[in-house]
Amino acid sequence: MELYQLKTFVTVAEEGHLACAAQRLNTSQPAVSAHINNLEEELGLSLFTRTPKGMRLAEEGAVVKAQAVEALSMIDTIRDQAGALKEEISGTLRLGLHIDPRYLRIDRLLSHLQRTHSRLDIHLLQRWTWQQFDDLARGRIDAGFVYRDPPHKKIAALLLKRCNIRVVGLAAWEDRLRGADWSQMSAMPWVWTPPNCAFCAIAEEAFAKHNLKPVKVTIADQEPVVAVLVASGIGLAIMIEEEALYYRDAGKMAVWDEVVGSIDLNFVYNRKREKEAMVCAAIESVRKVWEN
Repeated sequence: MELYQLKTFVTVAEEGHLACAAQRLNTSQPAVSAHINNLEEELGLSLFTRTPKGMRLAEEGAVVKAQAVEALSMIDTIRDQAGALKEEISGTLRLGLHIDPRYLRIDRLLSHLQRTHSRLDIHLLQRWTWQQFDDLARGRIDAGFVYRDPPHKKIAALLLKRCNIRVVGLAAWEDRLRGADWSQMSAMPWVWTPPNCAFCAIAEEAFAKHNLKPVKVTIADQEPVVAVLVASGIGLAIMIEEEALYYRDAGKMAVWDEVVGSIDLNFVYNRKREKEAMVCAAIESVRKVWEN
């Protein structure tokens, strides 16, 4: 039995599909299938039930999975402790980013990590907040920047800042926005975000308080896309105040007078990994960069 077989087995169990597991492991589907077959042959057990929809963990497989997760965790612990003994941390640190890096102080964070942990290979991955919570649970990222609090206690959060929320529109609409009331704002076209986006909930709640429904002309699932559409005059949208004022000062957008709400900016990570050397290094560097 090899460690890579256990890692493949746990990944397939979590994904429920060979193709998804292969993509996550950055290998081929036949290789994943071979790992599972070899492991089942060695153990003398059928770990999965093959169905048209994918791989369903068998009863025996569930027992083996719990032990495999524990074994892999032990290996990670040994590696982390060895790294600590050598006073150096190496490996790939995968960080999720949900907005433009300049608002997350990524340049300062990378500089700090390079000075303190030069052997870390840092990957920056663009993700929505709700995607990062799922990716943390599945081990696809190691930590990330998100809006709002985690959905459950398995994810730990370090509060970085409470951000005001503002409404933005085309720069040429400055006169239309100045002094406009909620009824006038709801009649204008809006660029909306998906239902699982934190900003969507804030906007829906704000309009509901005034018994109004905005005119939604499109839904965009990436913040850079929202910014382009607003700057092109497609419609209004909501943004954090820092981002809104940046675009206003650059002459690309106008900002409505009212603050429509607030949202917490958090740095999140899987609570069961908070003692791992690499995750600890990320947490401490983020604290240092955001302490002021």
